[in-house]
Amino acid sequence: MKLPIIAVSLLVLTLSACSEQETPTQDNVQQTQQTLPVGDTSRTSLDWNGTYSGVTPCASCSGIDTTLTLKLDNTYVLVTRYLDDENEAKKIVTEAGSFKWNREGNTISLMGDASRKDDPKQYQLGENQLLMLDMQGNRITGSLAELYRLAKQSSHLQQQQD
Repeated sequence: MKLPIIAVSLLVLTLSACSEQETPTQDNVQQTQQTLPVGDTSRTSLDWNGTYSGVTPCASCSGIDTTLTLKLDNTYVLVTRYLDDENEAKKIVTEAGSFKWNREGNTISLMGDASRKDDPKQYQLGENQLLMLDMQGNRITGSLAELYRLAKQSSHLQQQQD
């Protein structure tokens, strides 16, 4: 009785081992990549909306006091105050508009000023901070790199300012 069961099992094993294996094609690989989850991004996993501020370097003044507010509807308000040597504002510029996310969900581009559509200001989002990027979308490096960081303001401070 055991012999026929063993014989049938060996026959099934032999036939399955000889079957043609499916080789991955470009279409199969693309379909698999499209169905895989993207994973967490700054856009999906961080509490990114809010107000960020800091003083960034300036070539012709003592610094630029920068405040950027990001809203959940993908709009922003950017206020820059050019500081003189006594740290008083000598020029204030306010800009508002929409921003868009990059494909990876970790960088935003400010699209407010029509003259800047081809060259928007870009920021990389991090935990409670924004890192200003250069014109090519790369992180700024060097001895002044830390000065291109805007820190997120706590929510109780934002309520007092509103």
